[in-house]
Amino acid sequence: MYGCSLHLLPRYEILMNSHRSPELPAYRCPLLLVVSVLVGMTSAHAQTAAPPAVAAGHSSRTTAIPGIPNVPDVVTVVPFYWKPNETDREKTKAVIPAEIDGHRSIFIVDIGCPPLMLNRTFLQPSPTGGIDTVTDANRIPDLIQENDRANFDKVHVQTVRIGTFNITVEDTTIGGPNNAYLGHEWGNFSWVFAPRLGNIGLSVLGQFETIIDYTHQRLVLIRLDKAGHRLVDVPAYTPKWSAPLMDLVRWNNAWRAWGIAVRPDHSLDTLTAANNTQPMMMDTGAPEDSDASLGYPFLSHFGVVGFNHRTHQFMLYR
Repeated sequence: MYGCSLHLLPRYEILMNSHRSPELPAYRCPLLLVVSVLVGMTSAHAQTAAPPAVAAGHSSRTTAIPGIPNVPDVVTVVPFYWKPNETDREKTKAVIPAEIDGHRSIFIVDIGCPPLMLNRTFLQPSPTGGIDTVTDANRIPDLIQENDRANFDKVHVQTVRIGTFNITVEDTTIGGPNNAYLGHEWGNFSWVFAPRLGNIGLSVLGQFETIIDYTHQRLVLIRLDKAGHRLVDVPAYTPKWSAPLMDLVRWNNAWRAWGIAVRPDHSLDTLTAANNTQPMMMDTGAPEDSDASLGYPFLSHFGVVGFNHRTHQFMLYR
C-alpha cells in the first residue's frame, strides 16, 4: 500500500454541471465535435439516429501531456467524447471513441459491466461469428427483447482499438470462441447517453492499469507485465494511496465485478483502512451512488481513480 497523507473523506455533494467545463482543454480533439450518421445504418427500434461517427485520426495525445511518455504501444490517452447540450446525467458518463473490428463510434467506459456489450440495433452477427453492420439490405431477424441477456447474440470480436492500442478481448465467461454480447441492454442503450455503439467493460480493461481522469476528462491505459507492473514509468500518474481491489460475485454468480471496502456510510477512510468494512461494487456507468454500487459521485469526487486487476489495487494519484 502506498503512503497516504489523506484524511477521512466524508459524504459530499457534487455539482453535476461542474463535470465538464465549457472551456475545452487543449488536448481535446476538435474532430469530436463533428457528429455524422454512420453510412448505411438504420434502426429497427426506438432510436432515431445512428451513433456518431468519429474520425479515425483521433488517437493518443501523449506528446502534449507532461509526465506521460510518448510510447504509443505502452501508454495511450483518450480524451472523453462529449456532445453539445448534454444533460446533467449525460455529463456523468466517461464516453470515448473506439473501434470494434472496424466499426468506429462512441462507447461508455463501464467498469460496472464485466463483458463487452454491443448495440444490436446497429450491429448483428456475421455469418462467420463476428459482427456486421445492420443495413436494410442485410438485416436478419432479431427477436431479442430489451435487457434479455440470456438470449443475447454472442459473437467473437477480433480487436478493440482504443487510442493507439489494439486490444484482444479477454472473456472466458461467455463460452466457446465468443467474447462479446449483442443485445438491447439498458433500454436499447438509450439510458443516459444515446445513441452509442456499446459499453466497454472489464473484459477489455482488465489487462491494463486503467485510469479514469475526471479532472482532465480522459482515459489513460498503461500496459502491464504479467505481475501487474507498468512497462513504462508514467510520472503524471503516480499512485499516492491504494486499497485492495476485490472481485465481487454479482448477477446470479454469472460475472465478477470490481469492488472496494468502504465505511458503512459509503465514505472511504484513507487514513485508517480498518474502518473500511463494507464491500461495494464500483460502476463508472452509474450516474448515481446506490446501496448496490458506487457510481459517478463517489468516483469523480477523487478527481482521478485507477484500477489494476493484476495487482488487485484501487488507486488514487498524486
